[in-house]
Amino acid sequence: MDYYLYKLRFDGAVHFGMADSATSLQSSSDHFCADTLFSALCHTAGTLWGGDGIEVLCEQADTGRLLLSDSMPWRSREGEDVYYLPKPCAISQTKQEVPAGLRKAIKRMAWIPVPEMADFQSSLEGHGLYCPSEEPFGVHEERTMAAVHEGDDTTPYQVGAYRFKPSCGLYILVGCVDETQAQRLEKLLHALGTGGIGGKVSAGYGAFSIEDVILLNEPFDAQTQWLYDALTAKNPKHYLLLTTSLPADDELDNALSGASYQITRRGGYVQSDTFSHTPQRKRTQYFLAAGAMLERPFAGALYSVAEAGAHPVYRYSKPMMLGVSF
Repeated sequence: MDYYLYKLRFDGAVHFGMADSATSLQSSSDHFCADTLFSALCHTAGTLWGGDGIEVLCEQADTGRLLLSDSMPWRSREGEDVYYLPKPCAISQTKQEVPAGLRKAIKRMAWIPVPEMADFQSSLEGHGLYCPSEEPFGVHEERTMAAVHEGDDTTPYQVGAYRFKPSCGLYILVGCVDETQAQRLEKLLHALGTGGIGGKVSAGYGAFSIEDVILLNEPFDAQTQWLYDALTAKNPKHYLLLTTSLPADDELDNALSGASYQITRRGGYVQSDTFSHTPQRKRTQYFLAAGAMLERPFAGALYSVAEAGAHPVYRYSKPMMLGVSF
């Protein structure tokens, strides 16, 4: 499989709803999950190529010929891009005295730069303390918008947003089986970037451009080499989950045996003009959050999450994982 890194730049605000939040409209995450990306790609494929385009995408995903990670942050430092990974749900192998301030900083930490993964591993093994940077990738905003109802007064409401710093953005990892498929996916991503991803795209939120495309199968520095080696690792000690996802029913017991993980809620509405005349909720599921540490990989599935509509609706749950030695 060929692995691509797509570096995305967001010039405006974004709204990535937090499915496990009761006030998801008033708050925004700093990244989107793979199921959100897949849903947006299907919608874009339908716009560009009709139902056949959606069927091709779903078939590729269902058979494991298309793999997607959650989005993850990047930061430019002194002209060099640094890529971040979700903090692993790893347990320290030794007991160490950790100052209270550092312990709280580690608890708050959500992302680890790829160049610091070795330091993080060393700290788990009892060789020193890992000191995370708490520099944010952007700022949270809250905006007042207006709902206009015919014959009624305008109703104001609050929308949470996130705005990346000029030196920061998001990237995704994508697995494809051949160059033709990768070119087709890149066309989809360009079109999606114009329309935007996430919530409130009709108000201009979520638009992005592809700033760089890196074929990880041809690594050119320490970061890309580390990522490619981890993506293709054979029989690693653990697998670091990069895709918020859920094992299929017949995989669940095996995948969760010996695993360390957190659970996150996935819900939302069907984003389709043809599915139903009224807004329809997707079936709620609880997925393993990216950052889970697994002893055994799983294949996942495309889950059917809406019924009684004009067409099927699927939630993406086919994981991408990194093999790690801790």
